[in-house]
Amino acid sequence: MKRSFSESTEKLGAFLFPYRGIIWGIIGLLVFLFAQVKTTLFIAGLFILVIGEIFRIWGVGYIKNYRGPMTEATELTTAGPYAFVRNPLYLANGIIGTGISLLSGYIFMIPLFYLLFFLLYHPIIYTEEQFLTTKFKEEYLNYQQKVPRYLPVFHPYPHSMGTFSWDVILIKEINTITTLLILSILFYLRGYGFLRVLDRFFLGF
Repeated sequence: MKRSFSESTEKLGAFLFPYRGIIWGIIGLLVFLFAQVKTTLFIAGLFILVIGEIFRIWGVGYIKNYRGPMTEATELTTAGPYAFVRNPLYLANGIIGTGISLLSGYIFMIPLFYLLFFLLYHPIIYTEEQFLTTKFKEEYLNYQQKVPRYLPVFHPYPHSMGTFSWDVILIKEINTITTLLILSILFYLRGYGFLRVLDRFFLGF
């Protein structure tokens, strides 16, 4: 029974992996369409979003094959944020998602986001772990035992490997940075600019 559940989780993760960006894009669009921007929550959300993206940049800079297929991983990265948590990019995405939830003006969006986040990413993370275990064997199992999956520890992994590269950031992460910048501007316009005027004209609120 347990093996069957694990296999199903792994298959689901493999299926979701290439579509994760599209799924979050659709969810983000729905959140934006129904947003009711509030000043205090907007400022807090923007601050949290920036923190999350800084953390993402730190993590992305250590991944040579960032955004490539899972099967193209050539080395186990354990330096930088990976010395404190096994999935720093997903943690960063969670922080960014929390910020976007606040930009929407709805506090209840935060627990809803966390639920969706877990349902989408847990199978993907599980699938990645199975792949890394198969490819790197004892090297990954030792890393897995000492570094947690979701929440960071305060003492780094002692056998860290990997180097940070700004080239990866400039080539691979610039799209995410641009998207978040545009999204923040759109939320601002939704609450305080011409998009708010259009809402009042067409929808009456």
